[in-house]
Amino acid sequence: MEFTALQKEHLKEVFELANNTLGNNYITSSYLKQYLNSKNYLGFVLLENNKVIAFISIVILSPSTLKKMVLKENDWFYKLAKNYPKIALQKQTIVNPKFTNQGIGTKLVKLSIKEVTPLTDIQLSTVWKKEGDLAMEKLLLKNDFRLIKTIQNYWYKDSLNNNYNCLICGTPPCKCATEVYIKKNALVKTSAFS
Repeated sequence: MEFTALQKEHLKEVFELANNTLGNNYITSSYLKQYLNSKNYLGFVLLENNKVIAFISIVILSPSTLKKMVLKENDWFYKLAKNYPKIALQKQTIVNPKFTNQGIGTKLVKLSIKEVTPLTDIQLSTVWKKEGDLAMEKLLLKNDFRLIKTIQNYWYKDSLNNNYNCLICGTPPCKCATEVYIKKNALVKTSAFS
């Protein structure tokens, strides 16, 4: 198994994997291209026999950029991160369903944390809340993240504006919630948890 930065030759496989696991057109080709050769948009894949079996995307940003990028609760995100010049926002973690329950997600998250930790002050993760699916929650908790907020209807406006289909809700609007996690090592530095 090989962990590597996202390359142009991986785009088609990542796009297909995203369509099958997140819903049609949630991730676009132009979105994925941002992660090629960028200092702030980091995309990593796990390869098995030169085939993409998992993908993770992380954006390194400032508090003001974080505020503009998130889809809801912009002021809350800004207040949470305003004392940190560099924030890692883990956006998508996708594992091919054929490889679930084999430790692939754990490996992907651990390797990406190792890459991102030296570059940032705190790490946040937004996780699609799916009823009965606690895999990502367990994975983040095992890796020193802590749940700090659930945001209802997180993709509602975005799904309407960009016309993507949610695997749970179907055609727009998406009414799913996101859970926001923060790396525990940041708890000492921030007063958001007082």
